[in-house]
Amino acid sequence: MMNEAEGHQQVLDGVELICFDLFGTLVEITDRRRPFASLSRNMALDKVDRMRRLAMTTDQALEEVDEAIRGGATVDKIVAAKADIAREVASTRLRTGVPEMLSALPVPYGICSNLSPDYLPTLQRFAEVRPAFRIMSCETGYLKPDPEIYELVVAAAGVPRHKILFVGDTPAADIEGPRVAGMQAIHIDQFLSAWR
Repeated sequence: MMNEAEGHQQVLDGVELICFDLFGTLVEITDRRRPFASLSRNMALDKVDRMRRLAMTTDQALEEVDEAIRGGATVDKIVAAKADIAREVASTRLRTGVPEMLSALPVPYGICSNLSPDYLPTLQRFAEVRPAFRIMSCETGYLKPDPEIYELVVAAAGVPRHKILFVGDTPAADIEGPRVAGMQAIHIDQFLSAWR
């Protein structure tokens, strides 16, 4: 049976920097409202995809996104979606074990996350989360698993890509995408179990 130090060493072997996803990885929403799902109900799939990409790769407000895709949301729907987003942000908490894990990391870490600008205030809620850099889709114009977003991670990390460990909860965005970009990657559940 592996002891705690051996578990840490095995996961971090050859790693000089860790890049975490944010939502579902370090932070969880306890009052899930699904505001984008309510806006996209009865929308054609191509419009849903365009709405998601615009909302998460620009600083546009929801009403601007809806107007750009001709989504047809009413003012009431937009107001309700914004209220739901505010409730979700207010309900965020760090996942169990995350504060202890972050404080014990022997290497620096950054954050790379897909999110709309309305969710950025989440980062200010947790003083324990002090990344060396942050790559947010709404600030970069790229969405995981776009290859360009991983190149931004490599540039911000300042270490060779094979020495970066990407940790997240979404297979395509947080495991497959980083591996194609030449990084190591692991699911957050596996990573946290190595720290328990």
